[in-house]
Amino acid sequence: MITRSIAIISTRFELTPAQAWEQGSNVRSAFKHEPKMVHLSLMALLKDAVDYLEMNKSFRHEGDYIEAIDYLIKEFPAMKIEEWKIICVNLKAGKYGKMYERLKLPELVEIFQKYEGERAEMMERRIKRDKVEVQEYTPLSEEQKQLWEKFKTGLDLPKNTTDEKGRWDFIPHPNTPEE
Repeated sequence: MITRSIAIISTRFELTPAQAWEQGSNVRSAFKHEPKMVHLSLMALLKDAVDYLEMNKSFRHEGDYIEAIDYLIKEFPAMKIEEWKIICVNLKAGKYGKMYERLKLPELVEIFQKYEGERAEMMERRIKRDKVEVQEYTPLSEEQKQLWEKFKTGLDLPKNTTDEKGRWDFIPHPNTPEE
């Protein structure tokens, strides 16, 4: 799964945020299994975006990239590897606004937070859509209802023996005052 994710982010494969979320590999768990491969892949993505944007005030050496990747993995553990690719492509496209020659860790954190907000909205829309689809199921037929009743009676559950307060008799209620 991790190698598939790395292969996807290494190509020009068009990826939607929904696809990235559904089919992607979680960054933190991938990092636990293949730390070097994941770290190098994410660093390559980030370095490519920074180089593309030709930022004057950005990461100066490899250590800056390493610290940024470590911090972002820790702060955004639910992110998928494929989502990092989407963020970097959006960054190159200027989707997150003008950077004014500066792209360092604070700006990256803001960008990742914006993406998280977009993803949350997408997931909310998807959940609402799924709820509507669930409600569109047809009601049970008479045959299905009869089968259900037969199933319930076959379970041989204890009869409803509750007191006037709706509590089962066989459960002791020590805080109930004696009458």
